[in-house]
Amino acid sequence: MRRYLEHFLDLCKNRIFVMLCGVIVLFAIIVLRLFSLQIIHGEYYDESITASVSKTLPVAASRGNIYDRYGRPLAVNTVAYCVQVDGSVTLELNREERKTLATDLTDWLWADGHHKVDSLPITTSSPYSFTFKGTDEEKEKQEKSWKASIGLEKKQYKLSATECLKYLYEKYDVPEGYTAVQKRTYLSLAMSDDRNLMALTLARKLSEFGETIDDELPLDTEAPYAFQFNGNTNREKSWKQSMLMKGKELNYNSRKTLDYLRDFFGLPEGLPEQLVRDTLGIRYSLYLKRYQQYQTVTIATDISDKTLAYVEENQDTFPNVVIDTVSLRDYPEGEYFSHILGYIRQMTESDYALYKDEVDADGNPLYSQTDVVGQDGMEKLYEKELNGVDGKVLIEVDNQGRRMSVIDSTEPVAGKDVFLTLDSKLQKVAYDTLESELRTAVLRKLTGGGKTYASSTELFTSMININHISAQKMIQAEDGVQKQVYQKLKQANPTFSPTQDNAVAVAKEFLIDGLEKGSISLKELMLMMIEQGNLSVTEEEKTSIENGASPTALIIKKLSNGEMSPADTGLDPCTGSVFVTQVGTGEVLASVTYPSYDNNELVNTFNNAYYNDLLQDGNTPLVNRPLKQKKASGSTFKMITALAGLETGTITPSTTIVDKGLFKDAGVPYARCWIYSNTGGTHGPVNVSHALEVSCNYFFYELGYRLGSTANGSDSNKAITTLNEYMAAFGLNDYTGVELDEYGPTMASPANKEKAVKTFNPDATTSQTRWTDGDTIRTAIGQSINSYTPAQITKYVSTLANGGTLYKLHMVDHIQNADGTLHSEVEETVENVTEFKEENLQAVYQGMYLVTNGSRGTLRTAFNDLPVKVAAKTGTAEEDKNRSSHTWFVCFAPFDDPQIAITVMIPFGEGSGTPAPAVAKAIIREYLGLDYTPTNTTMQTVLAE
Repeated sequence: MRRYLEHFLDLCKNRIFVMLCGVIVLFAIIVLRLFSLQIIHGEYYDESITASVSKTLPVAASRGNIYDRYGRPLAVNTVAYCVQVDGSVTLELNREERKTLATDLTDWLWADGHHKVDSLPITTSSPYSFTFKGTDEEKEKQEKSWKASIGLEKKQYKLSATECLKYLYEKYDVPEGYTAVQKRTYLSLAMSDDRNLMALTLARKLSEFGETIDDELPLDTEAPYAFQFNGNTNREKSWKQSMLMKGKELNYNSRKTLDYLRDFFGLPEGLPEQLVRDTLGIRYSLYLKRYQQYQTVTIATDISDKTLAYVEENQDTFPNVVIDTVSLRDYPEGEYFSHILGYIRQMTESDYALYKDEVDADGNPLYSQTDVVGQDGMEKLYEKELNGVDGKVLIEVDNQGRRMSVIDSTEPVAGKDVFLTLDSKLQKVAYDTLESELRTAVLRKLTGGGKTYASSTELFTSMININHISAQKMIQAEDGVQKQVYQKLKQANPTFSPTQDNAVAVAKEFLIDGLEKGSISLKELMLMMIEQGNLSVTEEEKTSIENGASPTALIIKKLSNGEMSPADTGLDPCTGSVFVTQVGTGEVLASVTYPSYDNNELVNTFNNAYYNDLLQDGNTPLVNRPLKQKKASGSTFKMITALAGLETGTITPSTTIVDKGLFKDAGVPYARCWIYSNTGGTHGPVNVSHALEVSCNYFFYELGYRLGSTANGSDSNKAITTLNEYMAAFGLNDYTGVELDEYGPTMASPANKEKAVKTFNPDATTSQTRWTDGDTIRTAIGQSINSYTPAQITKYVSTLANGGTLYKLHMVDHIQNADGTLHSEVEETVENVTEFKEENLQAVYQGMYLVTNGSRGTLRTAFNDLPVKVAAKTGTAEEDKNRSSHTWFVCFAPFDDPQIAITVMIPFGEGSGTPAPAVAKAIIREYLGLDYTPTNTTMQTVLAE
């Protein structure tokens, strides 16, 4: 024993042994501590521990506002409550919460008449058995997998179907009072994962409270849940592949795709289809943000008090669902300014590529992929000024991703405000009057007689052509009259398929052909339009149509009381544009497109169905007509020809030319004066002023021809060169300069003729492309290949009215910082000044004056009730021999002190009365305040006292 003790003492003297003992002691301490932390106190620490994780989140800057010239709001921000879901927060429902949610959903399904929600792989009647399919080996494998998924241990894998049901009843606290079918429904819901129970409950409650669910799922929100790819099969396929669809799944229609997504996200079968669509919208929105921690998804905006209260009351159940405030973009004037303002939306990949390199003063990125940016108009053009600079907030989150506290923050800098030159009141007067005059013209066609009368067949054919009776929606319908008509199409064309490339064109042709032959009735088409939501009717009105009342009579009624717009009919004329400028500044006062669209539908919650309808609308409501609809200018061009002749000395103000009806000097086909074509008569001898008064084509044929006069005869190149010089003096050779995107003009010239001819015939010969006298004389009356937008024509008329100063047009007046200080101002730009002789200008002005005041003026009675004099000119241009000519109207007012220039262009408007002058008259009255009635409330108060 002594020897062992001595040996131990020797070991203790060994430094290595001492170190080894120390290591063993330390290791033992660590093991004991870990045992205490993980085994003894593990549950306590798991519940109480918080993760010290910080995350920097952006704080959106308030977007700048847009105002008209008088400070009236056109684009503003409003604050609203919204429901947001944070996908990074762990959702863990306890047993009682799960039971409550499953019970509520089950009770609602039964109360609403829905049931048979059953995802259990067990037969519905006793003796119970499993319903797995395949070989015995495959069925056994499926059974074990399912039993593991419901929480059974390996030793319980031998449980029968009956025993499994009993186990599930106990595990999920199935209410005793339920029937067997209700119990299975309850189980199917209770066994769903936490996210699905949350999404199902939210979708149901939001619908119950009347909220609109915001989501990015590219399927319509209502049956038949059509794809929102506007027929673009490549986009559809790409999206399906992003959702892991492959093979035959890529050919699924929208309904089958909805079923696929239901299985993809694990929702139980048998749920009401609308609930499934709404729930998938929530799940899909979260799915898109699955890689972006701490970024919430907004699923409902501008919510009601009921919704707010419900979410707040259930915060413990759904800690990942929160109420927050959100800044919403609002366009108070909607359709009046949509083409000018555009709208904002979350940026696309192409947007991000455009803005990703933008940084602030510190080099930090100004944009993220989740930011909202301008998509069109001023919102896009001045995106960087309106956007401002986002702030930052540094937050601390716990182990479940929930926000705990704010560590630091940087305040955002609001965007700048943009003030336009436009007058919102003038814009609204122009739009409303144009719509009213077009409505009158369409009603006259439907109720009158003569050559302009439109039959019921023509009316409904027009509505089919512009897709207000949609063939595309008809072939996608699953019930109603649309389905019945579709069955007629299938009977007539058994090989027809809704997925074939020309399906819509074939269906449209079938409808029109059937209408003409009587196999498709007006009643069927009317009921189709009602089912498609393109005509709002009462139940009484619908019943009357079903019982044989006249569909056309109802449309006339709806048109008369304003429930239908003229654009809804598709009958000519039902579109138009107006452009108004100040003659001495280049400021644009109004720019009207009709029909228009409501940009409020495309902002905050993008209405895909509404946007697709706009894309399909044959009236092209998305086109900015004053800047992008080019037409031949017709007789409104004649003032340029007149000045060219006067300034070059080709004629004088007193020179007379005798109208002979047919102008033969320029070769065949002989050019005709309009009065000769209509009546066989002529205007006789006229000078330049009277030629403008009566719009004598012959006078300007002759003048255009004389412009090419030389000692050796007529030189067509000399004539057009002279005309081109004067066109350029009035800006018809270039863009107007307005800030928004616009089409350039097509000025009649030898080069442009050659280009136009070779566009359609690349092998055209020199004789086919050369400029001729016939081209010159037709150019002189605004025909040939002249093609201009209303904005370009207004710039020309404005230059004429001010005596020759060509201003660059602009819609923006100034930009203001958020604190009210001036950031920048748009200065007037003079592009050119032409010194015209005063007597020549007066001769042209007198001609335009006689148009509205002369004894033979083409508009001699249109402005009789206006207390100021107006100088004007009309014009027509033929495009389609089967339709009316386009009509132009230009003017400046007042005649003795020009302040504004106006252009009204109505496609296919000839023969429909005089809509354009009435529009111009309303604009003049508004601008000059002729209808203004002052009110003196102070005096009234004094008198009352």
